[in-house]
Amino acid sequence: MRRRLWIPLLIGGVLIVGLFIARSGPEPELASERTAVVATGPLQVWVTGTGKVQPAAQAELSFKSAGTLGELAAEVGQDVKAGQILAALDPGSLDASLLGAEADLIAAQRALQDILDGPTEQQFAQAEMGLAQARDDLRIAEYRWNNQQEGRRASSDTIRGAEARLTLAQIEVDQASAEYNALSGLPSDNAAKSLALTKLVGARADRDSALRNVNWYTGRPTEIQQALLDSELAVAQADLLQTEQDLADLKAGPKPEDVASVRASLRAAQAVVDQAQLISPIDGTVMSVKHGIGDSIVPGEVEIVVADLTVLHIVTNVDELDVADTAMGQLVEITLDALPNLVLEGSVAGIDLAPKVGTTNTQYPVRVELEAQDILARVGMTAALSILVADKQEAVLVPNWALGFDPEKGEIFVFVVDGENRERRTLVLGLRNDTYSEVLSGLEPGEILSASIEDRPRGNGGFFFGG
Repeated sequence: MRRRLWIPLLIGGVLIVGLFIARSGPEPELASERTAVVATGPLQVWVTGTGKVQPAAQAELSFKSAGTLGELAAEVGQDVKAGQILAALDPGSLDASLLGAEADLIAAQRALQDILDGPTEQQFAQAEMGLAQARDDLRIAEYRWNNQQEGRRASSDTIRGAEARLTLAQIEVDQASAEYNALSGLPSDNAAKSLALTKLVGARADRDSALRNVNWYTGRPTEIQQALLDSELAVAQADLLQTEQDLADLKAGPKPEDVASVRASLRAAQAVVDQAQLISPIDGTVMSVKHGIGDSIVPGEVEIVVADLTVLHIVTNVDELDVADTAMGQLVEITLDALPNLVLEGSVAGIDLAPKVGTTNTQYPVRVELEAQDILARVGMTAALSILVADKQEAVLVPNWALGFDPEKGEIFVFVVDGENRERRTLVLGLRNDTYSEVLSGLEPGEILSASIEDRPRGNGGFFFGG
């Protein structure tokens, strides 16, 4: 994955000029100085890669057993539905065992034998434990129901004690209220008055708590509370009846309908052994059919391929240095090797969180979906991708060859020419490609930049970033 970068030479009517060194051959030494005028304009940054056109989903169908193809209801280009039978082996060629189907048959036979043998000791123990738990749940529900009814919430002694505590609490309120009222003429921040208020508030809280206790002891459940109590009791009673019935069923042995159900499963497994079919698991289009009727079939060999062509996509690998700039929905230009003059458009539809295993450098798979499903694009075609990761319409631009780096200060700088004066200027950069960089601060459009052979490093310091 590499970056493809684009910037026009003529930007905002300002032409970037200067003495430019030719790009072919080794770095020339003919020009002693290069100059350029700082300009503004658009800057695009692209990340490029390659991949194969793939369908939204694909199913490769193969028989599990050897035999002769007896039926074929699929041809290349045919649209099929999920569950549709596409091919079947000749029943007369199925003398060899169908390993997968026979395993299902054995499992069904074992299930029938288990139900005929009756429950195990472990099943009986579990049923007994369930019955004991159900009885305990019912006892708790009955106790809660009885304890909540009117006249049953407390004894007469408990009620008299609660009423006495309420009387004492009311006396405390009256005394605290009198003490506070006696200080009513004092300012609100008076310590004695504040203490009296605190005492009054506490007394009222104690009185209210005592009142709630009396009301609960002498009251009855609300309609909603009673309904909940009734429901809880009814559920506990039903659970007990069910667990009793479950235990009785275990002791009585298997029911005829249960035996019939297992026998039906056994017959279905036997039917699979008696025949073999290929059934499409998805809605899609038949991509390939390998054999015709009468041909011999090799187990495990792909016979029919069905693909969902509703959404074509391409998976490419993006380098770790570029994946942070890649985002969902970004524009992608797609060029097929088979159709180099046709540019299709797509968008980023998925970015893996885990890197691809087995690559020498760290790369992340990125899924690109074609916006329009062009009939010229076919599954398996090789495609070149360009992902637009940055697009700024108005940027202050500087050619990379004019940039220098001071490793001691960690600064990027240029030399600005103003008449006879030549000034070193520190820059803050934004977007950058192989040719140009965006200047966030340090330069203004129209200023002239200069870089000469003498500016190249001798010892510490670095110059330049690119051509």
